[in-house]
Amino acid sequence: MKKLSVPAPQRNRHAFSAAARKRRLLAWRRGPLPVFLFDLDNTLYDADRYCFPWMHEHINAFLMEELGLKMEAADQLRRHYWRTYGTTLAGLMRHHTVDPRVFLKAIHPPVLSAQVPENPELCRWLVQLPGPVFVFTNSVASHAWRVLERLGVADIVVDVFDMETAGFQGKPQHHAYHQVLGRLKVPAWRCVFFDDTLANLRTARWMGMRTVHIEKNRRRSRSAHSRVPSIMGWRYDLS
Repeated sequence: MKKLSVPAPQRNRHAFSAAARKRRLLAWRRGPLPVFLFDLDNTLYDADRYCFPWMHEHINAFLMEELGLKMEAADQLRRHYWRTYGTTLAGLMRHHTVDPRVFLKAIHPPVLSAQVPENPELCRWLVQLPGPVFVFTNSVASHAWRVLERLGVADIVVDVFDMETAGFQGKPQHHAYHQVLGRLKVPAWRCVFFDDTLANLRTARWMGMRTVHIEKNRRRSRSAHSRVPSIMGWRYDLS
């Protein structure tokens, strides 16, 4: 595996001040502002390019060590559990005795986010949204915050809801969405949910969220209210 160095993230020049964030949160709680809920990987950044190749290697290494598998068998099992259950972890928890915290920590080392580049355009786009920004990911919060720091948008995001928040079930399981809504303390109709995976959007739409599919191709689906090739192509208009 190629060894990567971890450059220090730059300070976000467009972030809210502490006072501005407090005013924004107070306004959100007092009135029916929309709540913007974002998936992380392949939604806020190109995980296929900057994280997934290395993360898949970390997962395979974990499966080889914990389950005594050869490389090819580990890779096949990873793919099978992801296709069947939505996450490799869900398959491991169903069929093996694996500590989910140990697994998630092993496959999300700090070096994993080292190549994610700063994105000032994304920062400017998030700042102009008329409501608070949250991240809902099948990752772990520590990794998500590192990615957000690398992108330069960590100071804009109010909170991260990860696999532990969801009781280690994750998207697209209904339980995960109920847990997030419980933390937000808002009804589903106030949430605008962005994700690149149709199964995740299907659950969100069924629960009453406004859904946006991040999809570069022209494929359309009833799982999402709208489709854009990147989140910055979406414009706020819920009429």
